[in-house]
Amino acid sequence: MLTLQQRIESLSMLGDKLQKHVNEFVQEDSKTQNNLSPFSDVIQRASAANGWFTPDNIIHAFQSLLPWLTREGLQYWASTYQLPEQNLQPKIIGVVMAGNIPMVNFHDFLAVLVSGNRFLGKLSSSDPHLLPYIANELIDVNPNWQSYITFTEGRIEKADAFIATGSNNTSRYFDYYFSRYPHIIRRNRTSVAILAGDETDEQLQALGADVFSYFGLGCRNVSKIYLPHGFPVFRLIEQFQPYANIILHHKYHNNYDYQKAILLINNQSFFDGGFVLLKEDESLHAPVSVINLSFYSTLQQVLSTILRDAENIQCIVSAHPMPPLQTIQPGNTQQPSLTDYPDGVDVMKFLKEL
Repeated sequence: MLTLQQRIESLSMLGDKLQKHVNEFVQEDSKTQNNLSPFSDVIQRASAANGWFTPDNIIHAFQSLLPWLTREGLQYWASTYQLPEQNLQPKIIGVVMAGNIPMVNFHDFLAVLVSGNRFLGKLSSSDPHLLPYIANELIDVNPNWQSYITFTEGRIEKADAFIATGSNNTSRYFDYYFSRYPHIIRRNRTSVAILAGDETDEQLQALGADVFSYFGLGCRNVSKIYLPHGFPVFRLIEQFQPYANIILHHKYHNNYDYQKAILLINNQSFFDGGFVLLKEDESLHAPVSVINLSFYSTLQQVLSTILRDAENIQCIVSAHPMPPLQTIQPGNTQQPSLTDYPDGVDVMKFLKEL
């Protein structure tokens, strides 16, 4: 049985290994990558399995999770919950994983392992390679992890508790199927930005990262922007130009062409950036390649709307404090800390109290 310190030590060593692999991959040229180191190989296989998982996006995902795998950070996280040195009665935690962005359930994986429980993961067909690769790297650090980690492509038949991520439709199935067990069920969420109108060019460019990273497919991606009346929308398009090459990706381009055709057929007004479409729409969720806009007269009007829709919002981006809302500076939505829990549900507290 692994003690807490052994778990933390091996996970921090995993972080060092993955950092080394990422650095080597970034420094390699395409010829070297064709030699297929195990890390390069898994990136190629993940990209082949899911056209949205470009090597750049996979590397971005690794770089986002690496700050979690430090000895100091993991020790502080564990101490916050006063985790015991040994979990004498480890539970099997069934995790039904999503596949919208690379390794989207890595935080659940990490929380289950740090808490001393056993991870039973149902792989998404959209992301079947990356997390098993990480698990094998961890087992290579300490073979005792072998008994803590299991993956399946079929239905999870038996577990003590469940964490499931899916659409609003699948969440209803999860609610029914897991109702007899302790569970966390996550639904569709998206992120929004509030502009005051005085943002710098640099802040708007940073907002572009919140919009376009992972092609906008993550719940932490901004799909809706609130603007003061009179804000020049083409200023947004101008400052988003560093991301214009996103249109070169065929799946994204197909979505852009399709959404533009729909807008034209329906005779809807929109702004065309050549790589992104912006339209006035009250909806929080927007299709790939589209940003919904709402114009406001007073900030209080926006705050009331967001508080009403809070259950559907993951992150709120603003360059200015917006009490009582908890906001994130532009450019930081894809850099969550260990305690930035999806849907605001404290996973570690849930696991400790089982």
